[in-house]
Amino acid sequence: MTENIPITGIKNYELFYLVSNQYTEDELKTIKEKVNSILKKYGGQLGYSESLGKKKLAYPINKINHGYYVITEFELADPTLMKSISNDLKLDKEVLRAQLIAKPKITLKEIERQKRQRAKAAEEAKPKAEERPMAKQKESKKVDMKQLDEKLDEILKDDAII
Repeated sequence: MTENIPITGIKNYELFYLVSNQYTEDELKTIKEKVNSILKKYGGQLGYSESLGKKKLAYPINKINHGYYVITEFELADPTLMKSISNDLKLDKEVLRAQLIAKPKITLKEIERQKRQRAKAAEEAKPKAEERPMAKQKESKKVDMKQLDEKLDEILKDDAII
């Protein structure tokens, strides 16, 4: 009788986290280094990392409406350590939210290709100048001055005005 021994290998993960906008760009660099040190502490091998910049949050978190979005990919041999990494990130006061997901590893060329595809799709989604609907112009009826004077005289002759 043979036992099924699980084959564990190095898996690729992605960490997406938000940092409050109360910090400057320089402070963001030290926060990113701090998060990277948390990953390294548990044996994570860092890979691709990208800062997506400061953006408006979908909803306020702790009365904060804007934050820095950061994505970091890393490899980890022991998936049981994900809970510990998640707990450490929750305890970090600079990190508003963090999400860890397992994902297949892709190359830098593939990442650049995906960025170009997203940019092209966004460009195609924008309506072109000739396709944009013209603003409706208010139709105005031209009134002859003579007709206007007659209407005014009629109103003023009426005894209903006191």
